[in-house]
Amino acid sequence: MRKRLVDQFFEEAKKRGVTMCSISKKSGLSESTLRSWRRHEPLLGNFMALVQALGGEVQITWEKKNKSKVD
Repeated sequence: MRKRLVDQFFEEAKKRGVTMCSISKKSGLSESTLRSWRRHEPLLGNFMALVQALGGEVQITWEKKNKSKVD
């Protein structure tokens, strides 16, 4: 089973010794917002801000398929 991105983020923050207080200040998100992500999926923009505050990057890669016309 694949891990949720949020779970991966919290594990990485723990490895780096970053507190939720410090990362919330750096990202501009409240601590309660971060805690709520353990049960509820975050908005993409908020998640990206948090990852960037920790020094990471979010990339979306689209699978290449046969090019076809869309009417």
